[in-house]
Amino acid sequence: MLERMKSILYKPMSLRRPRQKRGFTLVEIMVVVAIIGLIAVVGLPMMARSVVRARILSQVGVLKQAVAMARIRALKQGGGVAVRFLTTNAAREGGEVIAWVDGDGDGSYGPPTEILVGRWPVKNNVILKPDPANALFVLGGTARGILFVANGAAAVSETGSVGVGQGAIVVSDHHQNDVRLLILGGTGTVVQEMWDAESGVWSKEMRFWRY
Repeated sequence: MLERMKSILYKPMSLRRPRQKRGFTLVEIMVVVAIIGLIAVVGLPMMARSVVRARILSQVGVLKQAVAMARIRALKQGGGVAVRFLTTNAAREGGEVIAWVDGDGDGSYGPPTEILVGRWPVKNNVILKPDPANALFVLGGTARGILFVANGAAAVSETGSVGVGQGAIVVSDHHQNDVRLLILGGTGTVVQEMWDAESGVWSKEMRFWRY
């Protein structure tokens, strides 16, 4: 009897009955599919909205950086530094914003004699457009932008007066989200505002998004 029990307990692995592998049941598969569907329904629209906001706000940050760098260079240079937002007084998608030391004071970038301060790309699907109520300073030809002088003040408006008034560039997209950068001539400060289509006013609150 003892020998028989030993033979049962110590049966070689090859002779033992293999365990059956348990697969997924239909109910489990249906639950997983339902969870994935729920994530897609809730998550994808939120992601799309985040992309819309990020595209505009990141471009706004780039333009504010361009203005700040131009002003710092004017203070260090002790002379005029121009920032060109628009090549004409009309809306433009994509392209670039440039700043340079305007050595000859003509408002036009003329390499290699004039020093480039920086180039900042404008993303595809992002539109820069003028603000008719706060038209920017006229640079060389039909270009629009601002011109900083040695003390950090700027000519920002269409009147051309240095250190007074204000000019603006509007950052927009195909969803008609408009963020305005209002540049003050006296200090070069940039005030960020968003268009509230329902109230018909500019607001400092960044919450009037359209998708």
